Amino acid sequence: MVCKGICHRYRAKKPGMNSRYETGQKRCSQCDIFINWEGKRCPCCGYVLRTKPKGTQTRHRLMMVQEIKRI
Repeated sequence: MVCKGICHRYRAKKPGMNSRYETGQKRCSQCDIFINWEGKRCPCCGYVLRTKPKGTQTRHRLMMVQEIKRI
């Protein structure tokens, strides 16, 4: 599947101090952008969107923030 350019309508701006994943943004690996989209798949190419960071440090930081919000 190829990027058709539809996802650029949903392009997300970088938040100030928070992580993109903390604010609910998702990343399409195929289109290589962060988008604001409620679904689990990219509206453009149909790839599954990433909802968690790959890096160990950022993944742990996200887990800590989510745990604090639960309390």
